Amino acid sequence: MDNQELRRRKEELGFIDYRVAYKTGVHLGVVEDFFAGRTEELAPKDREKIEALIDTASKKK
Repeated sequence: MDNQELRRRKEELGFIDYRVAYKTGVHLGVVEDFFAGRTEELAPKDREKIEALIDTASKKK
C-alpha cells in the first residue's frame, strides 16, 4: 500500500493520529508527521504495524 492510499484509508475509517499510535505502538510524533504529510518515510516495522491496523479495521467495517 502506498503512502497516499494509507492516508486515504485512515481518513475513511475516521481514525485519529492518537488512536493509530496507541494501537500500533508507533510514536505519536512519527504518526503525526506521516499523516500530516511532513514526511514520506516510515520505518518498515512501523509501516507494517500501521498497515495491519488499517487492514484489520477495514475488514471489520
